[in-house]
Amino acid sequence: MKSPDGRPGLTVGVIAVGDEILEGRILDAHSRFVSEEIQRWGGHVRWHFSLGDSPGELAGALTLLQGQVDWILVTGGLGPTADDRTREEVASAFQLDLIENEAAWQEIQRRLRSRGFEPTENNRKQAFFPQGAKMLTNSHGSAPGFSVTGPDQTRVFALPGVPHEFRAMFEKHIVGELEAFEGLSPVQGEILDFVGVPESQLDEWVCARVPEGQLYQICVRGWGQIEVRLPAGVSLHDEAARAYGASLIGTGGLPVEEHLVQQALSAGLSVTTAESCTGGMISSRLVNVPGSSRIFPCSWVCYSNSSKTRELGVDPQLIEKHGAVSQSVVEQMALKALEKSSADLAISVSGVAGPGGGTEIKPVGTVWLALATGREIRSHCYQLHGDRERIRSLTTNLALLSLLAAVRNLEVPGWSANPS
Repeated sequence: MKSPDGRPGLTVGVIAVGDEILEGRILDAHSRFVSEEIQRWGGHVRWHFSLGDSPGELAGALTLLQGQVDWILVTGGLGPTADDRTREEVASAFQLDLIENEAAWQEIQRRLRSRGFEPTENNRKQAFFPQGAKMLTNSHGSAPGFSVTGPDQTRVFALPGVPHEFRAMFEKHIVGELEAFEGLSPVQGEILDFVGVPESQLDEWVCARVPEGQLYQICVRGWGQIEVRLPAGVSLHDEAARAYGASLIGTGGLPVEEHLVQQALSAGLSVTTAESCTGGMISSRLVNVPGSSRIFPCSWVCYSNSSKTRELGVDPQLIEKHGAVSQSVVEQMALKALEKSSADLAISVSGVAGPGGGTEIKPVGTVWLALATGREIRSHCYQLHGDRERIRSLTTNLALLSLLAAVRNLEVPGWSANPS
């Protein structure tokens, strides 16, 4: 089938099933993952849909959408409960009977009993598949998936919605299908990650440098981070580094904490944190990255004034004189954390996250950050806007970006620098 730009290649649609997605109780991360993987292989995702669990919704969608793409990936609806209807809906759309697979039922019973659960009769429904379907084994859970080809030659792959099961089964089953798809091979152009650069400015800069007729993509990934995906064979990294300095944080489409860990490992530098208003969010982001234990020995969450004194040794007279949200206190937090941890770099934060606690002098959103390097102490006050969650998230991102700039031996724009 032809791609949107007229070229031959694999085309894919994604359907995420579940009332919890439509109601906003969970986010659909699977569609994004599928798009990234299919694009990496040179395929094209044509659309994403989210559907509820009500009878007939998925069957109706499949009836309308089959024939539009080569593959449809359906996520969710493979559990044992009454609202898990993906098997029945696919069978209905393709006018197929549901057939029990005895081997699947035996494996489901074995897995449940190995985890200390006795199978119930509703678990048995997970062993039924549309007639002619291929069972896709699930080594991380009790719900096997399946693939089946519809009347219009559209292949449907049904995978569980549980994130770790979905990703493991995608790697085990879908990647093999991608490898076997005729004319398809991994295609990955350079990906540049920026922070603090307006999207419109980046677009203008990239457009002037990409050969005419070649497509590129610019998208926002989280607060302040912009990802530029270039066509295969085009590299702008060195030119972007000269033009944007610390605002180019790396390549690969990675979040800032992954760039930080990777570059700290390469530089042989360790980091520590002393957090007040973020309550451990900076540390949590760091330890989510594999390998962080080699550069992150310890951290402190000192939310109260007394804990800043007790745990870090901040002078209580500084807090009394200047307040916890102040340059003096946040700088001493960073220096004490550096001293106690023996790390190479320390970041500290203290702020008014709201909704209460603000004053005319220090309104909600006032946040002080300090960075101690052993050679100097840098600090800066930000006036952030938004609700409590946004202010804490923004502070976390700013702290990670500041550490990354220090690891790269680049100045953090706008920060003061004082001898330590």
